[in-house]
Amino acid sequence: MAGNTEQARAQKDETKGRFSWLRLADPAQWAPDVAQLQQDSLQRLGFIRSFLRLPFGPGRLALYQGYLDRLMRAPDGLLPPLERELIALVTSVENRCEVCILSHSAALKKYGMDADTVDTMTLAWRRAPLSPRHLALANFASRLTLAPGDVDESLLDGLRAAGLGEAEVFEAVQVVAIYNSNNRINNAVGMIPNAQSRPGYRPPG
Repeated sequence: MAGNTEQARAQKDETKGRFSWLRLADPAQWAPDVAQLQQDSLQRLGFIRSFLRLPFGPGRLALYQGYLDRLMRAPDGLLPPLERELIALVTSVENRCEVCILSHSAALKKYGMDADTVDTMTLAWRRAPLSPRHLALANFASRLTLAPGDVDESLLDGLRAAGLGEAEVFEAVQVVAIYNSNNRINNAVGMIPNAQSRPGYRPPG
């Protein structure tokens, strides 16, 4: 019994401070482009997202995150921010990506979606009271995420029937694609959500 207790304590000490399953320490100094991303996160969210500590390699994280930020937050996006976040949330729910579910559900509430509707979407999005257009976007994100090899043009036809133009359809495609990538990175490394991203978070002390 004592041996098991010591082993459990050793495992806890080994994982203390880790934000993923990766057994890597932070570098002594972050590359300037990564440090800028971390500073931007601190200013926008009040904390540095753990994703911005992953060892992508020289120059890669800035390219990846830059595309994602441009797609999701640029004012010249074709889809309203709420719809981009809705697509990202449904994609993340289907992939069971806890980190992204927390961030996108918070963003949807920020953009004005009813809190009860958002909470329902995180558990069973098909039961959420969505408009026909939003339901079409959710169905699109789900089908492309769960069965990408089975899609045909009818997948796009569902968005067209809901009123989306061709360029808007392609923007929706990009949002699903980038978050499938993002979800898989988070899931593969066992990313632990930042405590600050959880509902009801209270700073220690």
